Amino acid sequence: MTLEETIYISSLYNIYGKLLTDKQQQIFENYVFENLSLAEVAENVGISRQAVLDCVNKCCTILNKYEKSLGICKSNERVKEILLEAKQNLTNEKLIKKINDLLTNI
Repeated sequence: MTLEETIYISSLYNIYGKLLTDKQQQIFENYVFENLSLAEVAENVGISRQAVLDCVNKCCTILNKYEKSLGICKSNERVKEILLEAKQNLTNEKLIKKINDLLTNI
């Protein structure tokens, strides 16, 4: 996975990850977020390296399917763009702070 793909799939995981099984979450987090090798994840979970790779690929497919159906990540990005544009055109410090808070929580 390239860095851009990892960032994108991580953002999808942050939105839809709870929809995966506990085991899928554990394997995905170990491999993507903790940057463990396939062998290390396989040893931790007690499965083969191929099973880890299959699980990670399946998680990516599932996460992309959820995004295609629901579009939450895409919507969040659009909201961020709108907020950043609004922030650039504001002078009211209170509003700027509220926008910054919103940007932090999206």
